Amino acid sequence: MSKNEKSLNWSNWALRIGKCFPLEQLHPDTLVWLQRPETKSVLVACSGGPDSVAVLCALWAHAKKLHIKLIVGHYNHRWRASKSDEDAHFVATMADDLGCEFIGGVRPEDQPACTETSARVLRMEFLRTEARLHNCQCIIFGHQLDDILELQLQRLVRGVGSEGLAAPRAVHIFTVGPAHLRPLLNLRAALIRDSLNAIDVPTCEDATNLDTTIARNGLRHTIIPQLSQTVDRDASVGAARSRQLLEEESSALDTLAREQFATAYSGADYLDRVGLRSAPRALTRRALVAWLASHDLVECLSASGLEQLLDVVVSSKTKHSMSAGCAFIKISAEQIRIASALVCDSTNPIKNSALTAEDSVHLPNRARLSRSAVIVDSQLRDLIFSGAIDPNCEAYLALDHDTSLQVRGWLPGDRFTPIGAPGSKKLKDWFIDRQIPKMERNQLPVVTIAHKGIVWVPGLPPAEESRITIQTIQALRLTYHTSDPI
Repeated sequence: MSKNEKSLNWSNWALRIGKCFPLEQLHPDTLVWLQRPETKSVLVACSGGPDSVAVLCALWAHAKKLHIKLIVGHYNHRWRASKSDEDAHFVATMADDLGCEFIGGVRPEDQPACTETSARVLRMEFLRTEARLHNCQCIIFGHQLDDILELQLQRLVRGVGSEGLAAPRAVHIFTVGPAHLRPLLNLRAALIRDSLNAIDVPTCEDATNLDTTIARNGLRHTIIPQLSQTVDRDASVGAARSRQLLEEESSALDTLAREQFATAYSGADYLDRVGLRSAPRALTRRALVAWLASHDLVECLSASGLEQLLDVVVSSKTKHSMSAGCAFIKISAEQIRIASALVCDSTNPIKNSALTAEDSVHLPNRARLSRSAVIVDSQLRDLIFSGAIDPNCEAYLALDHDTSLQVRGWLPGDRFTPIGAPGSKKLKDWFIDRQIPKMERNQLPVVTIAHKGIVWVPGLPPAEESRITIQTIQALRLTYHTSDPI
């Protein structure tokens, strides 16, 4: 049956899918979350593929029993031109037929080409933003059992620990934002697809899923089948059991770390190094990661940087200092503490000033911001569209060369719409989403145009309203030069 048929009756299909997947077949951890009195609205991420169609229809069939309202979210990456638009229309039609509110996000046509990773980031930003706006307590994903080994293999080659290998979790709770639920995580992909095919449920088929040059497809279609054949057992089933065991062990380690190093999880200014040195290395690592995360500094250290810090903490050194973003981690014989690398102590040290072509704006953190007029030729346009421009230090704005720009610090209530964003939200929320440390936020310059608002903040893409397009001839180039604080 074609997904373009006008006679689709999703209510009937959903009821039949609900019978294929009764509540007791869904992952029990997700049912506990869905049956909480606090869970009233959920956002179901639906691509139109078999897994997301199955989870949407199954939850719709059981929604009254669960006492939940379903909202359907779909993000159109525009990777496959009209095919992507057809998928979005398919999901919107399904949601409408089921009587669910539909929320669609679209990547703008002239946005620079993105990788699979950046597309995933855009989709997650869209889903989390819409979940907050619609007061949804969780986001539902269609991941199933066969997805587990794919993700584990991708993470193994990156060198992650038990926390990373325990993903994807059936219920993933975050400090900020809605939880992520995967009700089908204990079901096989073949069972889901066969159940839909048996009752002729239409779904969207993404041809790129067969492209084995994409890492996850190569794992799914080549590596994992060969692995199962070589060891003469179902590798995906074993991986699912390992994931569950790793989640249990990871949770146990986390509980022990919280009990032994409570200050690390409360955002304390310093940690007791003596206790960290005497604890098992796994607990010390967790405490350090939690402590750095509470100060928004964990993303400032690479994996090797974190191991270097851990080595110093458990060593016999009595004094050490290492940089992390715009802060220093100071280590003495008794304590580990964070010290700002910035010379200005005021809450918002950046004074309002004009950004002219003649002079750079020198900032309290010893960085400087400058502007220059450029002509957008084909070479520069291709560079911008390729995504090669680093938003941490450079931005191109489709503005007249004589446009008046102002520079100031971040103010409470500031709102911003960067390129590719599904909408405007508070600058503070963008900082949180991009994991910009708290210590850096008040030190970042905010570039504005009078009566138009913010056009750029280093670390974020420039404003949607000032994006470079095919028609852009002249533009302004902004550069943010940082200096080494050491």
